[in-house]
Amino acid sequence: MSSGSMMIPGESMFILETQPAGYIVYAANQAEKAALIKLVNCWAVGAYGRLTLSGKEADIEEAAVAAIAAVQNPAGT
Repeated sequence: MSSGSMMIPGESMFILETQPAGYIVYAANQAEKAALIKLVNCWAVGAYGRLTLSGKEADIEEAAVAAIAAVQNPAGT
């Protein structure tokens, strides 16, 4: 298991859960491509995946949009 980054006071946080768990890895990838954020944790074990991101509020909002879009349309079409 690898460790992620730590949150710093004043940063915004975004948490996303998916089912199946594997979708969370794709969502994390798309979020990192979309904005300058920190990946705090990405857990894809069991039935549910969990993603935790942190960063500036505007960056988190942009990353959240990308992550949610990835989960809603995993084929990317």
